[in-house]
Amino acid sequence: MNLQYKRIVGAVCVFVAVAFFLATTLFVRSRSWGEKRPTVLGPGPLNRTNVSPGTPVKPGTELRILPLGDSITQGWLSDEDGGDGNGYRLQLRQDLSEDEVVFAGTEVRGSMYDAWFAAWPGKTIQYISENVPDSLKQRPNLILLHAGTNDMDDRPDRGKQGNEPKAAAERLGNLIDQLIEACPDAVILVAVIIGTCDPHKSPGTPEYQSLIPATVQTRRDEGHRVLAVDFSTFPEDQLRDCIHPTNDGYKELGHYWYDFITQIPANWIGHPVGDDPARAESTAEGAKMRPSRLMGLVGLPAILGLVLWTQRVVTE
Repeated sequence: MNLQYKRIVGAVCVFVAVAFFLATTLFVRSRSWGEKRPTVLGPGPLNRTNVSPGTPVKPGTELRILPLGDSITQGWLSDEDGGDGNGYRLQLRQDLSEDEVVFAGTEVRGSMYDAWFAAWPGKTIQYISENVPDSLKQRPNLILLHAGTNDMDDRPDRGKQGNEPKAAAERLGNLIDQLIEACPDAVILVAVIIGTCDPHKSPGTPEYQSLIPATVQTRRDEGHRVLAVDFSTFPEDQLRDCIHPTNDGYKELGHYWYDFITQIPANWIGHPVGDDPARAESTAEGAKMRPSRLMGLVGLPAILGLVLWTQRVVTE
């Protein structure tokens, strides 16, 4: 093989490798660019559409997500029966595998990487409002709020502000206003909470659920990036104790949140303000790299190896 021919072969090999690497990386990062995302949404809560997991939400934009609420957000009982204690968060992270996700919050629980949230078991909307400020300082650009289950409890030690649905909806509205003021750039998804068969909570829950969309719509009409999302269709047979999801139910809850996130108008989601919360590094469950990043780590060394091999062939 003459020298000129070797050089041509080497150049072609390098060109093909680089082209493949760039095409694959760009494909992974831009799978959703051709998809039609809504820019205007109608009134009323978002409903689940059963979108496929792994559909990118906003390529190139970090999703700094604050899961906010009570025990259902914390993942109560998700460490039972061989569960991992991650609640819905691990499933949500896995569904968002093509996006860069960082969880915000001051509380941590579960086996997964970056297992942060702001949620307190057995607490009402008022308690959440009083304890969320430190989490809001982390400036999430996406807040997932599921609150009010305990406000419907007829026991004074649980429903400490009373269990009247209209009053609870007013407290929810005040909490939403607090979130908007602290994080005006964030998208806030407000759950029409899951139902319950618990006798202490079930009488008032349907009325409270019915009041949430209008509470949210009032803020949306003022120009804020807030949406009601309907969890009232969550099946009761996925509840362990008439309140909290089973282990499979928490996974389903993660699918619900992911589905609603994919329906957010793309132009609503901006880059988060400030640096990510300082966390310890971890390789625990859930620390799965996005394919684009994995391709970068694997593809570049492969190209370098091919270049060195080509140089060796040419000089032989």
